[in-house]
Amino acid sequence: MFGEEEERIAARIGAALEELGYAPRAVELRRIPFSGAWGVATSAAKALAGQAAAARIAAETAGLPKKEARERAGALLNAEAQEIAERVARRLVADGVADRVEAVNGYVNIYFDSARVANHVVGRVRAAGAEYGHGGPRDERVMVEFSQPNTHKAFHVGHLRNAALGNALSNILAHAGYEVLRANYIGDIGLHVVKCLWCYRTFHAGEEPAEDKGRWLGEVYAESDARLRYRQDVVDFINRLSVEDEAFRLASDRMMKELWRAKGASGEDIAYLLGQLSNGRGELAPAKLHDPDCIAALWPIIGEQLREEAQPTRARGPLGDEAMARRHPEEYARLDEHADWWRPAARWEQQVRETFQEWERKEPAFMALWERTRGWSLEEFERIYRQLGIHFDVWFFESEVEEEGRAIVDDLLQRGIAEISAGLPVVKIDEKLGLEKERYRVLPILRSDGTTLYSTKDLALTKRKFEEYGVDRAIWVVDVRQSLYFQQIFKVLELWGFAQATSSHHLSYEMVALPEGTISSRKGNAPVYEDVAEEVLRRARAIIEEKNPEMPPEQKARVAEQVGVGALLYGMLDRDNNKLLVFDLDRALSLQGQSAPYIQYAHARACRILERAGALPQGEQDFGDLTAAEINLIEQIALLPAELQRAAREHKPLVMATYAYDLATAVNDFYEQCRVLDAPEPQRSARLALTDAARRALETSLRLLGIAAPPAM
Repeated sequence: MFGEEEERIAARIGAALEELGYAPRAVELRRIPFSGAWGVATSAAKALAGQAAAARIAAETAGLPKKEARERAGALLNAEAQEIAERVARRLVADGVADRVEAVNGYVNIYFDSARVANHVVGRVRAAGAEYGHGGPRDERVMVEFSQPNTHKAFHVGHLRNAALGNALSNILAHAGYEVLRANYIGDIGLHVVKCLWCYRTFHAGEEPAEDKGRWLGEVYAESDARLRYRQDVVDFINRLSVEDEAFRLASDRMMKELWRAKGASGEDIAYLLGQLSNGRGELAPAKLHDPDCIAALWPIIGEQLREEAQPTRARGPLGDEAMARRHPEEYARLDEHADWWRPAARWEQQVRETFQEWERKEPAFMALWERTRGWSLEEFERIYRQLGIHFDVWFFESEVEEEGRAIVDDLLQRGIAEISAGLPVVKIDEKLGLEKERYRVLPILRSDGTTLYSTKDLALTKRKFEEYGVDRAIWVVDVRQSLYFQQIFKVLELWGFAQATSSHHLSYEMVALPEGTISSRKGNAPVYEDVAEEVLRRARAIIEEKNPEMPPEQKARVAEQVGVGALLYGMLDRDNNKLLVFDLDRALSLQGQSAPYIQYAHARACRILERAGALPQGEQDFGDLTAAEINLIEQIALLPAELQRAAREHKPLVMATYAYDLATAVNDFYEQCRVLDAPEPQRSARLALTDAARRALETSLRLLGIAAPPAM
């Protein structure tokens, strides 16, 4: 309503100014800020006054003192602005543009009849239903690529933010009128797959769980990473001790003597270790030892030292930081749990390299294992997407575009877009674009040994999007660290002749963290989606049990799932995507603040009111004298189409997340300040119609964010 009215009024004001002899100009409108007033205002007359009165001001202020000249000029400007405003207002009144038009202090204020506007907004929403705010068809096919998890790895909370952003943006673009294809690009090849399958075959062959195989496979990958990192983790820990723990440094001499007695290490090795541990610079490098097993022999001696430091009776003073002393034994215990990894870890890297060669040779047994375990991950991803209510129209796989990518590299070399530099096929983007200052740099597109890079495959994948799927605009939802990389990809595509690349977009996002101590992942560094989801759903069930214990068990389970998943998704969307997100479970599940449950509860309250009302009023209503809460709610409902288009234009789901919260706040204010069921007629019918419109707008807002709108909580 308001967007259309404002466009119409702005156009008529512009026409009126042209009729008065002024050059064509864009007219800006702003909402009238007075409580209870419903309309818009323009300062166009003020902007024109200076030009119109310039000659008169110059003539009447000539020779006057500065202060008097300024005052006289101000008075003349105000008078000129008021005269222009009055002339515009008279024309608008004659045209019947609005219910009331006035010129005040050089502003033109245009007021709407509240009952007419209320009926228009409420009637339109109720008639449109789920289609409210839907934009007209756009002649543009958009592909949004998002989620992009790797098989053989756990789905973590970073994937959740990606999936939430991509799904919400897809919903927003589709509702705004675009034809949208949702695409997922699965990383099903690479070193991470080889590492996982090496660990599986070496340590877990035949240990397939009956269910949740993909989840278990992610844990196997985390184990492989920990095993292959083990030696470096131990050395890093010892280096930290030598930097952070003064007591440890002072005990270095004693520990070296114990090492000598325990192992009989060479004097050169002992001297090297003593020098590195006592200098406090953290420069220990096992490669410099004649016998790397010196570290394995030193390890239990370090444990004894840390246990001694952690004794509560030990004097602290200059040697001590009790928090540090407590932390070090915990880290030591974690590494000591796998002390038996130290010696075989020297062989494991070579085993992984040999396993990688099996992949390169496409050995049948290895490829069969890859296919089978890949399927476990894909089943797990599908289960997570079902829980999140996310679907994809197109599934791409990294393994499918590898050979296409190599062919594209040859094509780019033949066209002269790429060249060989230091043995690598690269595109010198700045040079090809004729840029004097470095901006896009150089993009390698293949390794010197012929193995593919991300860029090799992304170029092939994007070529598919443009040619096979007829995509006019491609959007990638990928973390912010890849910003330069995607700029490079877009520019190479432009050089290659793809016009669609100029409108391609990288929707970047920052990482997700959890408040320390909230959830402890079973394995790996990133918080695993399953861990976070389990805890959120557990808390959601407790909330529903407390709020509505009489609800039937099946409905209670369904609503708890909707509330928990909604909290997860909204918690990923209500912060700027380019800012680090700390996902606070208490805040995400709050019924009082900016959260999905708060918005869902506003919707559920509306449903409850309408259910208790029975038959709902139809047609136009007598809105009479509207309260400030009613006016604010109607304005918020009317804003949905404009906010939807802004979110689509700016590729910003945050716009709709904020709008949904503001709408829920307006709904709750309305509930608190306005009687509905026991209001006298015709007020009761008007407020029931408004409640119905609010319910529909809330449901649409949540749906655009990918969140369910339960009718009861």
